[in-house]
Amino acid sequence: MVDRQEALSFRDPDNFAWQVDGRWFRVASRESAEALRTLRKSATYVTWVERGAILAFDEADVTTADRVLSDLDGRSRTAPDGAAVFSIDTIDTLSYPWEWPNESLATAARLTLGLRDGLLDLGLDLKDASAFNVQFRGNAPVFMDIGSIERWRPNPSWNASRQFIEHFINPLAIGSSASVSSADAWSLSRGRGVGSDAARSLMPAHLRRRMGLLLLHATTKPVKKNAPSEVRYKSDADANRDLALKATRSLTKRLRSNVDKLVSGVHQTTWADYGSRDHYSSDDLQRKRDMSVAFVGSTAAPGDLVLDIGGNDGYIAAELTAKCDVRVAVIDADAGALDHIASQGTASGSSPSVMALRGDLTNFTEDSGLLGAEFSSFYERFVPSAVLCQAVLHHIVITQGVPMGLAVAALARFQAPLQIEFVLPADEKARQLISQIPDWHGDYSLESLLSALTVHYSDVAEIGRTSTTRVVVEARGLRVGTDV
Repeated sequence: MVDRQEALSFRDPDNFAWQVDGRWFRVASRESAEALRTLRKSATYVTWVERGAILAFDEADVTTADRVLSDLDGRSRTAPDGAAVFSIDTIDTLSYPWEWPNESLATAARLTLGLRDGLLDLGLDLKDASAFNVQFRGNAPVFMDIGSIERWRPNPSWNASRQFIEHFINPLAIGSSASVSSADAWSLSRGRGVGSDAARSLMPAHLRRRMGLLLLHATTKPVKKNAPSEVRYKSDADANRDLALKATRSLTKRLRSNVDKLVSGVHQTTWADYGSRDHYSSDDLQRKRDMSVAFVGSTAAPGDLVLDIGGNDGYIAAELTAKCDVRVAVIDADAGALDHIASQGTASGSSPSVMALRGDLTNFTEDSGLLGAEFSSFYERFVPSAVLCQAVLHHIVITQGVPMGLAVAALARFQAPLQIEFVLPADEKARQLISQIPDWHGDYSLESLLSALTVHYSDVAEIGRTSTTRVVVEARGLRVGTDV
């Protein structure tokens, strides 16, 4: 079994992450370290860190650097000659592009291009344009892969442009469809971005006719004996650095323009307009908010992570961040609803400290990638102090046919106190779902829910109702040895 510590950032031999004594560091080659020093001593670095656009980093002292480098002895990673060590800030929770709604992917794309523009001012550049270079704090993107920063080599193009197109523009083009999101496109790619041929087959027809996209896609086609642009144009670029710089800035601008044209507001999906909540009276909605706030306030400390599964447009999550000072990750299968959060939709009352994640309780991300360790499972990356699951189980048990016991086991696997808003079988929404399934014989009842919860929790109680047909149940005191 692979040691996950040795499987971190292994795709870049010039600058990789390493953890020692609970602290994170970057081990950088001589050239990589010089690029980081140039950025670190600039006013640009200060501005970016203050904005939260990039993780803070600093060169380690000699004693710490020696400790980090000695820890590499006998491991799968080897420090490059003349290696330097940098301490680096951390991200509390990691997410992946196939978990992001369109707006989040577009925001990450804009951050990447904006940072590249700033780096060019300093004689630096990005050697890759991976979507994995970016993470989120709430719905704000932060650039984390400082190892991708290098000195600029005169080049009228950008060697990373193909990766940028495959990681950002192509998924967004596919995701501009009325029924498909960029997260769907990323899921199809198995974590490697979407090639232009595949994207052109899957994107809406009107985009295939867009000349700007056609020209960008033409640049990504493999050509026999096709050297990187910085090699092909080296002599000309060295002879006229100013012209080369102007040309590559123009490319960055064109990429930004294409990103902006591919994102036009909230993705129109089934639950994108859920914000009206016309199936709740104002009193019902107030009770729902109050019970959610009381539950989280009693189980999570300020700054803790709370999961809101099926949280839709972040309406309740925004209340939790405001009243309880917690971090909230909203997990929902509907990308359109999540766009409200990612774009800080004022109509839904979204909070910028709420993270929007595309996900399904029955199909969370598992360990995958090289050696099965490159990408971590959702359960490993998100460790909450409390979990909300409001008006979700009827979709899972009735529509998806998942037995109540397994649905509850999936929630209990987070090993945190749980609050469930249970839609009774008599509720209009539950009756509608059952009516759509001929001869349905599943066990969907409050009794089956309570029975399943007592398998995993020692303290299970009904605490009230948000309406006459919606019961709120809380479960605390996780029993030992019941995780599945």
